[in-house]
Amino acid sequence: MELRMNPRQVVVFSLRIVAVLTVINCVEIYFYFYLDDTSVYGLVDLFDFAIEGNIPTFYSAVAILFCSALLALISYANWQRPDGDRFYWVGLAILFLFLAVDEAVAIHEAVGDYFEQIFDASGFLYYMWVLPYGIATIVLGLVFLKFLWNLPRSTRARFIEAGGIFVTGAIGMEMLGAREADLNGTETVLYCVLYTIEELLEMLGIVLFIYALLSHFTQDTGRVSLVLELPHGEPQQEP
Repeated sequence: MELRMNPRQVVVFSLRIVAVLTVINCVEIYFYFYLDDTSVYGLVDLFDFAIEGNIPTFYSAVAILFCSALLALISYANWQRPDGDRFYWVGLAILFLFLAVDEAVAIHEAVGDYFEQIFDASGFLYYMWVLPYGIATIVLGLVFLKFLWNLPRSTRARFIEAGGIFVTGAIGMEMLGAREADLNGTETVLYCVLYTIEELLEMLGIVLFIYALLSHFTQDTGRVSLVLELPHGEPQQEP
């Protein structure tokens, strides 16, 4: 059996999921402020972007994990090449595996709690996890700068665009939301708008990165496919 993946089809499918999740999130936020039932019949726990361990979180973790798998495939495809970029691809695969786990179990929240015991958490740094993660982002950007520059022009542009969108959401909008939470709490319309934009940008950044990886893989190998076959010598079962 051979499973083929078209980059555009994968992106369209992913964007539809993101659109549906965003609409449901916005609807439940709207009714949250106008209904006596603050759970909005259970929709808040299931679909609110600000809550960990629900359906949007699951989708984001799976999407990031898919990026890690694609990066691992690209690493494998480039392993015999002498240019040395294979180690950068492996590094990215490991990094996105960590991000997927982080998205699923909220490691950044635990990191933020630790730093809040050391520093004064207020204003834009009300959620302190952005400090170590922001520094790590800058360091990793410098480490991968040469690798990024050596990529094909189209792939490089897509990587930069995807990373810019993701970081703007994950850190930039998170800091704006943190300031609003510090000043007025988390029960304001503005705070809900900010975290909605934050999560939406993160998901869109990942979708664009998936497209960049699939397009790069397609240009590099000529196609993207998954072939499943029986081990050599094992007879095929009759239907």
